[in-house]
Amino acid sequence: MNNTGIFLLIGGWISLTSWGIFQGVIESDSPVLTISLAAVWLGILILLIRALIQRREESKTDPYKDLEK
Repeated sequence: MNNTGIFLLIGGWISLTSWGIFQGVIESDSPVLTISLAAVWLGILILLIRALIQRREESKTDPYKDLEK
């Protein structure tokens, strides 16, 4: 169930981001606004991917993952 939630969250975020970037690029006459909008969303995407990679790597070496609650 956790994987489904993460999948839906990331899928929704990607679709909203794609739509937002598309609207920002189409509606904007300023290249500075277009580039800055793309840079902000690209930075957020990079941070999200990096956090997911770190979480996966840390879960492989977590000494407490086999403990029951």
